[in-house]
Amino acid sequence: MSDTRLADGAAGASDSSGGEPMRLSPRLYGLLLTAIILLFYGLMVFSSWSGIRGERFHDPDDLMRLQQVRDWIAGQSWFDVTQYRVNPPAGLPMHWSRLLDVPIAAVILLFRPLLGQPAAELVACVVVPFLTFAALTGLIARITRQIFDSRPLALLAAVFCGADAGSYALAHPLRIDHHGWQAVCALLIVSALLGRRSPRRAALAGAAAALWMHISLEGIVFAAASGAGLGLRWVVQPQRERSALPAYLGALTLASLALFLLAHGGALFDRTFCDAVSPVHMGIFALATLGSLAALRCAEKGPAVRLVALGLTALACAALYKAWAPQCGAGAFSMLTPLDVRLWYSRVAEGQPIWHEPMHDIIGWLGFPLIGLVGVIAELRSPRRSPILVDYGFLLLAATAIGVLVLRAGAVSNILAIPGALMLLRIVSTPIRAFRLPAARILAQAGAVLLLLPVTPAMLAAGAVTPPASEKRAGDAFAACTDLAHVHRLDALPTSLWLSDLDFASAIVSSTRHSVIAASYHRTPQAMDDVLRFFATDEAQARAVVEQRRPAYVYFCPASNSARGLAQAAPGDIAARLIAGRPPSWLRPVAMPEVPDAQVYSVIY
Repeated sequence: MSDTRLADGAAGASDSSGGEPMRLSPRLYGLLLTAIILLFYGLMVFSSWSGIRGERFHDPDDLMRLQQVRDWIAGQSWFDVTQYRVNPPAGLPMHWSRLLDVPIAAVILLFRPLLGQPAAELVACVVVPFLTFAALTGLIARITRQIFDSRPLALLAAVFCGADAGSYALAHPLRIDHHGWQAVCALLIVSALLGRRSPRRAALAGAAAALWMHISLEGIVFAAASGAGLGLRWVVQPQRERSALPAYLGALTLASLALFLLAHGGALFDRTFCDAVSPVHMGIFALATLGSLAALRCAEKGPAVRLVALGLTALACAALYKAWAPQCGAGAFSMLTPLDVRLWYSRVAEGQPIWHEPMHDIIGWLGFPLIGLVGVIAELRSPRRSPILVDYGFLLLAATAIGVLVLRAGAVSNILAIPGALMLLRIVSTPIRAFRLPAARILAQAGAVLLLLPVTPAMLAAGAVTPPASEKRAGDAFAACTDLAHVHRLDALPTSLWLSDLDFASAIVSSTRHSVIAASYHRTPQAMDDVLRFFATDEAQARAVVEQRRPAYVYFCPASNSARGLAQAAPGDIAARLIAGRPPSWLRPVAMPEVPDAQVYSVIY
């Protein structure tokens, strides 16, 4: 057995006689892995074909990303990611990275001469998620090979990835948002940090962490956990770890600076953002790098001294952050108004802790990571335990904890849990191989695989705790009110400014010529506050909002979750009245039979 990899022992990785492990040539392995990726993504396309043809996106972020790409192709500057049709004339200063627009734009420009703009966009919205899915599947197969040194088990990991709710959530057709690429960065970090450490591999992990934070600053939590893991390993084994931590932090610093220059040029060096990598963050990374280099001088001293050295570096970084960016102490969403927090942010399920969610979501999102952690614990207790288990187990535990605190991060922990589930599969496969009857062995092994598939917790949750029928109706209403084929019909009305529920603003911007007062993006907190005050306050305040903002039309989806939430927050006020079909006299209904499930009103001044 290698000193850094687990010996192969799963029945699924052995030949039919239960003897020596199966051997696959690199070429055959690559062909089978490619076939698995194509098969599972093909199944995704087949199962969602009607939605693809109907351009039924399931998340406002995908629609806004598509519009951002269109604006860039139409001539908007690389360095300007402002969405000018939200909160005009100032616009919405988006915090998204232009880098992720590149693959979408490339596919559109490649196919536009052949298919035209609309069809080319649709192709891009299918091809780009495939690239994300292929990257996720390939990386989890690589991580599995690093742990088990087994190509058959790596292929089984790819199959598990195809059945994983996390990979589907991040990379299904039409899913062009940035969360899938964040998960790719997470798996890159894990792959680089598993097994024997080297400055080169630690630097690769640091660069992947920088890219993740460039895409979304929420990656800073996993990046910090990865750095903490490297630091603790150095405290315990300084000779083995050597300069891995400084290499990780140095690459993180330099890559962050390079990405900042690439995205913003020479601008924004005098600005501090709490929701995106800014000079303050790069300063902290640089200080951490210098502190870790200084700590190397304590390598020959005791573990307590080494721990104190790293602890002082962490305290210095915290002090610098507090002194440089005190306004960020309350978090990335500190600029939101109290009304924004109460009626929008606290209701965005994907950004909330998992315990705020219904039981079926808790089981579905947390069940498989717990299976993975059980597999790691069981493997650590076995005679064949390996140092690589500590690295993998620590990173899986960190990802699971982050997924508990922020629901959308659970997709990463679900994918990362696959090797842990395979460890548990190895353990339960050992007695199964002792069965004398071949049919019994096959059935028992198949049953074990099915029970440990990533999709199983979600299936059990769906059977044990059925979501209320009202949730399905609300989901159907959301899909109908954001269906681009329907919303596009609003272009029959004169181009103008619209006041829409935040969740539906992206659909209006992406499928019509119209502009909206606000969308569900936190960098225009006052515009969001105005929209929420319109729907969830009395008629006098609602009228004051329209007098100030001067929208020509109001778009409302009465059966959606957001509409019901606004009505519950302010019974008797505008949202509740629109649901009941009793609009104020200064809102005149506009007949739009082409847009079912939505209400359209013109504002009378």
